[in-house]
Amino acid sequence: MIGNNLFKKAVVVSLVIIFCSIAISPALGISNLLRLEEKSSLVGQEYLLPPPQFIDMSFEKSIMRRMSMRNFTDEPVTDEELSTVLWAAYGLRDDGKLTVAEIDGSHAAVIYVLLEDVYKYNPVNHSLVFYKEGDYRDIVGWQYSAPVQLGLCWNTDIADANFGSAELGAVGQNIYFAANAIGLGTVITAQGDPPAITPVGLPENEHGMGIMPLGHIEFDYNFKYRPMLFSFLPRVTFSDTELTTALEERDEVTSWESDSISRKDLSHLIWASYGYSYYLDKSGSNVVKRHHTVPSAHGYYPFRIYAAARNGVFRFMYGLYNIDLWGLPVVSFLLPVKLGDKRSEIAQATESFASDAPLNIIIVLDIDKTNQWDDLSAESIRWIWYYEAGAAAHNILLQATSRGLNGNILTINDKEAICSLLRLDAENYDPMFVVPVG
Repeated sequence: MIGNNLFKKAVVVSLVIIFCSIAISPALGISNLLRLEEKSSLVGQEYLLPPPQFIDMSFEKSIMRRMSMRNFTDEPVTDEELSTVLWAAYGLRDDGKLTVAEIDGSHAAVIYVLLEDVYKYNPVNHSLVFYKEGDYRDIVGWQYSAPVQLGLCWNTDIADANFGSAELGAVGQNIYFAANAIGLGTVITAQGDPPAITPVGLPENEHGMGIMPLGHIEFDYNFKYRPMLFSFLPRVTFSDTELTTALEERDEVTSWESDSISRKDLSHLIWASYGYSYYLDKSGSNVVKRHHTVPSAHGYYPFRIYAAARNGVFRFMYGLYNIDLWGLPVVSFLLPVKLGDKRSEIAQATESFASDAPLNIIIVLDIDKTNQWDDLSAESIRWIWYYEAGAAAHNILLQATSRGLNGNILTINDKEAICSLLRLDAENYDPMFVVPVG
């Protein structure tokens, strides 16, 4: 009798322990779940992430709030928060595509997740794969201290440094958008050779591009909506397309139903590529400022953006001068370069279907602007600027989705022809991508 009672009590206690373990595990974080296991036998073990949170912030609001944060608290990032950011960054959608478009016909991005141990993100299963024992968050190189460090790498068997970094530019944008929307912060910190993540020990066919710390921010975001009063382009408005929906529905096409595009659509698309936010940032101790829609190494912002439609080619003047430090209104407009339909010339330098696109947005690096106080102009480190170009191209595709449009990202086969079209010296300018949209 006594034995039966003891057995029953033991069963009850065991069930309570199991229930409590399950109930509190999401708050403990994935790294804590492994503390009592023999980690040496865990290499390759997968840990499924919880479903990502649906982000209902409109895409335009997400892109206007994009900013770099460098100060984080010690508060842990929950499994759901990490799940949401990783899915947005490079997750598998319901249709089998990833949340970023292919660059040059392939996907090469690899994301390492540095917690108390090192993991790789598996987008197919939306899981973390145990990679290596050890806490590398504070010894991967110069970066900001945060509970999570995301290592952005590319597979060198699939892409070169330029196109690999361009895809990571899209990944980085999604991390920015998702982190901001759920109250976290991040910043892209790119490093040269050796990459900051080198101590982790990457496979021979992978190369590190940068580190993005992820965590809860020391002070709340504080944005004030102040549209650019002096813009000569139609005002950018908030759509009903949520960030998650834009990521789920982005599509790449090679044909379009119409041969024209509205001025309002053009304004939204060209702004998303490289424009200034309509928000003034008053967060924490920041000087009041406006942020660009993409980050830039050293804050150089060396790109020129051009729009080519059937009536001509125009340069996007996103601001007559760099005034983001004070948050003043920005004068933005389109400056004519060549009149007449030049889309067939763009098609000859890229893909034939570019001639049918209502709008082609051309992303061009001004090399002279990459050595203002630290020389980043060398061809060997051009990948730094491909990251920025990839981020701009990705923004255009998401904005197109929000406007009920579709686009594509085209590499350029004949850069001299594009420079000639734009009246640029090929020695001083590097056209990187053309984004046809309609």
